[in-house]
Amino acid sequence: MSQAYIVSARKYRPDTFASIVGQGAMSTTLRTAVLGGRMAHAYLFCGPRGVGKTTAARVLAKTINCLHLSPEGEACNTCESCVAFNEQRSFNIFELDAASNNSVEDIRSLTEQVMIAPVLGRYKVYIIDEVHMLSQAAFNAFLKTLEEPPSYAIFILATTEKHKILPTILSRCQTYDFKRITVMDIAQHLRYVANSEGISAEDSALGLIAEKADGGMRDALSMFDRVASYGQGAITYQQALDCLNILDHRYYIRFVQSFVVGDYRDILLALDEVLGRGFDGQLVLAGLASFARDLLVVQHSSTMPLLEKPESVQQLYAETARLVSPSALHQMIRMLVGADSQYRTATNKRLLIELTFLNILSAFQPNALEGSAAAPTPQIPPRTIPTTAPAGAMSQQIQPAPQQASAPSVGAEPAQSSPVAQPPQASVAPPVAPPEVAPSAPRPAVDTPTPKPTTAAPPKPERAPAVPPAANQVEGMQTRQRFRNRRGGQTATAELRPDLGELHESYTETDVQTAWMRYVEERLGSEQVFLKNVLGNVFPQLEDGHRVALPLLDTVSIIEPVQNLLGDIQHYLQAAVHNTDIELYIRPVAPEQVHVPTTNREKYQVLEERYPALEGFRQHLNLRIL
Repeated sequence: MSQAYIVSARKYRPDTFASIVGQGAMSTTLRTAVLGGRMAHAYLFCGPRGVGKTTAARVLAKTINCLHLSPEGEACNTCESCVAFNEQRSFNIFELDAASNNSVEDIRSLTEQVMIAPVLGRYKVYIIDEVHMLSQAAFNAFLKTLEEPPSYAIFILATTEKHKILPTILSRCQTYDFKRITVMDIAQHLRYVANSEGISAEDSALGLIAEKADGGMRDALSMFDRVASYGQGAITYQQALDCLNILDHRYYIRFVQSFVVGDYRDILLALDEVLGRGFDGQLVLAGLASFARDLLVVQHSSTMPLLEKPESVQQLYAETARLVSPSALHQMIRMLVGADSQYRTATNKRLLIELTFLNILSAFQPNALEGSAAAPTPQIPPRTIPTTAPAGAMSQQIQPAPQQASAPSVGAEPAQSSPVAQPPQASVAPPVAPPEVAPSAPRPAVDTPTPKPTTAAPPKPERAPAVPPAANQVEGMQTRQRFRNRRGGQTATAELRPDLGELHESYTETDVQTAWMRYVEERLGSEQVFLKNVLGNVFPQLEDGHRVALPLLDTVSIIEPVQNLLGDIQHYLQAAVHNTDIELYIRPVAPEQVHVPTTNREKYQVLEERYPALEGFRQHLNLRIL
């Protein structure tokens, strides 16, 4: 007869302090207390599920009753007390499930048993699991016994919800907080179990199981058994994905790459594929937010340990993180978390996710949705002008601007040979206010002369004295507003820039960089967050002659928006330094050659390299870098 199958969570349950996974500080403290004979009369073990609270209570109960304790403070597992405990027939250890025995009568029965001294061993240990489930009356009945138990009685209380326990109970116990087990510790223990069972398992698959367990060893072992049964003795990464129904990080990388290149079509197709596989929309939002957080963590070596992933996955995350700036990731996380909070109350949940992704795309690529849509402008279909409508009113509705500077005749009839609205010409005169037409019945076509406006022009306000073009605030505001309103990357407002003439004053690289920073602060609005972050971390470099190099990361998402602004930036720099010979160009830089300063100290070091006198100025003012 074959031996009965035992799940891994029970078969590989730790039986010594050394075998408890992920709770090193707690194990050392309890082992030292056992060796020194400094045992408290009541313990409280609290922490998340599956981290070893009940296991540690059983190990402690067995160890303090061991007759031949080892020098390391571990049970011998050979004496009569240890053998009785291992065979589950010890009369000195009692376990009570407070979830099903939470009444006053159950606690009174327990206190009656406490009065009986142990037959074998030194202590009687009472393990009360899920102690927060006790009723208020049961807690009160338990107070006196817990405060002054007999010398041979030890209580070990275990709970996952410490906040539900009365303060009077907490004050009578020695509390131990169990932490979540790290991904690396769980993966190592799963490797030990796989080797013991003769199961071939990939490290990436064990890491995926450990990550899915969320710090609980019991959950990890349960999922390990599922995947091992699914793979018939072998565990691969793909089998773990299929069996546990986990959304792979490759989808998240695809989303981020689509954000960077500005491909909204691939974003919608990838989202449809994910939802079609049965994944919940809220899981997609939370998973992508967590992935963006991991990319933010992996961008700096000091925060790399916070990424609990296998080395192969860490390398993949690092390559993806080079494509995105920290500010863009921060904005992405904020949008995803906001959508996650709105998901439960949303009427159209899929539309909420799609809108969130398109908002993220707009943050990465300001003109992605306009520029990628190559559809022509819809034309107005030919329409015949009704004879019942007033001629003047119809001409106002169809033609966007009059073709002549003079005011049209009020009673003029429309041309009978051209009943179709004509598109506006490329070069038109400034629009003139159309004449007022009363919405009444059609007027007869009578050649009545239109009263001409008086030639006397209104008095013009006095102008301020002329100032140089670089300081002309009115023209600068008009240029800035027209430049922000352009579409599709077309600089249709170039003619609005003031003519600088011929300026050839001398300047330095510092003057160019100062004007550059002033441009970022003044010309870019608050809605252009992406461009502000990109241009704010770049310093123009003056080369031979009057060429100014702009080193930018060689990615489409960064170079294309800056390329659209290049003409306006160059004109601003020429006006600022009073030299029209300046020629600004973009110099692409490979991703591995770029280090984006993130902390205040790194930014200060970059400034100090460019301005050596800055350190002396800081020391003179006794300033600190926060």
